[in-house]
Amino acid sequence: MLNRIRSFIGSFKSKSAGGYREVSIPAPRRLVITEPAVLAIRDCIAREIAVGHEGIAYLFGQTNGESTLIVGSIRPDAQTTVGSFNVSALAMARVVRTATDAGLQVVGQIHTHPGQAYHSDGDIDGARIAYDGYVSIVVPEYGRKLPSFAAAAIFFYCDGAFSKLGSKNLRLIKGKF
Repeated sequence: MLNRIRSFIGSFKSKSAGGYREVSIPAPRRLVITEPAVLAIRDCIAREIAVGHEGIAYLFGQTNGESTLIVGSIRPDAQTTVGSFNVSALAMARVVRTATDAGLQVVGQIHTHPGQAYHSDGDIDGARIAYDGYVSIVVPEYGRKLPSFAAAAIFFYCDGAFSKLGSKNLRLIKGKF
């Protein structure tokens, strides 16, 4: 029996390395949002909620590439319609300057869709910032259900692409941080 176990374990050894094969487990991605940040997001897109346009806000905080903390948001100067938004390079530069002046990073964006929440091809192409730890959140129904993130689509940028973040990796912190 012991020989069978040794043989089984030996089958996992790397022929070239002379040892066991390496297994790389990706670090869990985490997103933490403070309650004041969620309320600020709703304020940022309130005008678009009222007129039935897609809204956009950029998210401030810190990230180390694996965990992202959102503590605030800003409404950029944007052109919005029923089905789209556009933020100019100048408006984006102002957002980055505001975050930098506060000692924070632009760690994500949140925008609304008229119906369901998903990352459209335009959302991916239009992402003006993308680096490890950057988040992109899409909320349905023009954001009318905020501060709830139920039915939201949350994406985390890592290794050159956005991937969907599961709800178990999202944490909302009540009260002031």
